[in-house]
Amino acid sequence: MEDDEKTKPRLEIGHVLFIDIVGYSKLLTDEQSEALQELNQIVRNTEAAREAEAAGQLIILPTGDGMAMVFTGSVEGPAECALEVSQALRAQPSLPVRMGIHSGPVQYVRDANARQNISGVGINIARRVMDCGDAGHILVSKRFADDLAQHRRWQRYLHELGDVKVKHGVIVSLVNLYAETIGNPAPPACVAEVRHTEPGATTRKGLSPVARAILVIAALLLTLAIVSVIFAPAIMRSVDKNRATSAPQPSATASPSFSDAIKNMVKQKITDELQKDLTRKGNAPKVPPTPRSQPTPPPRP
Repeated sequence: MEDDEKTKPRLEIGHVLFIDIVGYSKLLTDEQSEALQELNQIVRNTEAAREAEAAGQLIILPTGDGMAMVFTGSVEGPAECALEVSQALRAQPSLPVRMGIHSGPVQYVRDANARQNISGVGINIARRVMDCGDAGHILVSKRFADDLAQHRRWQRYLHELGDVKVKHGVIVSLVNLYAETIGNPAPPACVAEVRHTEPGATTRKGLSPVARAILVIAALLLTLAIVSVIFAPAIMRSVDKNRATSAPQPSATASPSFSDAIKNMVKQKITDELQKDLTRKGNAPKVPPTPRSQPTPPPRP
């Protein structure tokens, strides 16, 4: 029982870099061999691969048209290696390569030749991520990108692409890793196809001119109806007000000014005083006129 426990494969977290040659199956046999030798030499010469292999933290598995590199040390190992490979391939455009990276559980197993091998979902997802890419792409899973983004240095390299359905209906969230001279900034063809087939996209694209014209007219009518309902009462009040203003109004005596009012008061006061004066004179007792005195005649002599 104890021996079984010791020999039982244990799960570990591996950081997997998958690399393959685009269009490999279309090459002639000797061209395939040359391309693989060239890719192996580029990968082996990267500093990231040499350091991880020297530390016993790297296993390279051939895949026929490329390789799978499982880094068991730093999470930055596969990203560093991918950058170095991309830079080296800029001088050799005749070797189109795509890469995919994912962190996930892996386990060490023995293959049919009793050689050490690695299997697990970490390997499978890394392969699916790579399959979504085109020539020059370095695609990484969202899980791997989240770990990598904890270091400020990598944040400018990471560009999210969204979810993509891959083999067996598995949904993978992709992130494109690129910079000015590294990777491929163009969205992969599989991501572009997913965006074009989103729900509702076909309907919007397939509308005929007649249908678009009907939609425009319907929108205008709806807008007019809403405007009429909202603004009709105000418009009617404005019309009624204009009618009332334009109708002839009965003439009205202008209100006197302040100076006119004072003049009228003064006139009225003078008139009242005159009437009072006349009234007093009319009611006064009449005094008989005093008779004139006759001159005394001189005495007779």
